[in-house]
Amino acid sequence: MSSGEEMKRYTAGGYLPASFLDWDGHVSAVVFTSGCNFRCPWCHNSELVLQKTDIIDISFIIDDICKRINFLDGVVITGGEPCLWDGLFDFLGKMKELKMSVKLDTNGSMPDILGKVLEEGLADHVAMDVKAPLNKVALKRVTGVDVDPEKIKRSIDIIKRSVPAYEFRTTFIDGLLTIEDMIEIRKELIDDAHWIIQAFRPVNCLDPSYCLFPAADAEKLREKFSGIKVRG
Repeated sequence: MSSGEEMKRYTAGGYLPASFLDWDGHVSAVVFTSGCNFRCPWCHNSELVLQKTDIIDISFIIDDICKRINFLDGVVITGGEPCLWDGLFDFLGKMKELKMSVKLDTNGSMPDILGKVLEEGLADHVAMDVKAPLNKVALKRVTGVDVDPEKIKRSIDIIKRSVPAYEFRTTFIDGLLTIEDMIEIRKELIDDAHWIIQAFRPVNCLDPSYCLFPAADAEKLREKFSGIKVRG
């Protein structure tokens, strides 16, 4: 392994010592991994996606979590895309040693990695972003890259059968997604109890032009999708 690969394995792109927002009902430390294989133009974590953040040594993060372990309910691993991170299994293994509950955020594009994480019991909750209807055209429109729908479907199936708690999240951006698209996603998931709609907010977008887009109307989304949780 080269020194550059070694550095990537043992560093993160960001760290939040305590959050009340990233895991419902939990006070959690949040670890941000650097890099993503999607290029969603509306993404608000653009610095992480493009690997433009300062790097943080994982040993510092683990030491900090150990110091405050009695005040934390869990740890959230988000990104970027955590399944790209070479240090994922090392870090999750350490959290298991510490008996820390873990929530993993993912875009679902790497079902083999996700499946291994869950097979080894390294995550207690998974939040997967379902970006668009599960076809190549819609996924490319929303993510900005070619995505294999079958891999996304595999990840959905793995999560449904393998993890104690989970959620599927779709961010509604008027202009990229339509109400009909959202209805299609709902039909494909067949899992209203675990589907969450997030109302787009035009902040720090990967493509700056999306900062000029209007925020999604959360109340209208609640009216259209009765029974579905809407954040925003």
